[in-house]
Amino acid sequence: MAIQDAVPDIRPRAGHDLLAGIDLVLPRLADTAEPAALVDHLTTALVRCTACGDISRVRDDAAAVRRAVTLLRAGDAAAAAAALKQARAGLLTFAPLA
Repeated sequence: MAIQDAVPDIRPRAGHDLLAGIDLVLPRLADTAEPAALVDHLTTALVRCTACGDISRVRDDAAAVRRAVTLLRAGDAAAAAAALKQARAGLLTFAPLA
């Protein structure tokens, strides 16, 4: 009997879309007067993460992104940046279930 090669797992890691949204928004926080576009990007990232079924696996990071959306709508870009950095750090250190 021949040994077969294992099929690689090519699925993106949980929260990939959320991380992409954060990486798109973070550099633009300091130099924008119109936060509506940034809110749209983050909301889209949350929706895509939910649609992929990842939201339950990255619950705390998604909550931080939701908090950042609320802060952006309130005009507090500095606090939103802190929340997004927290979420980004959590997503980069995410360990999938074995």
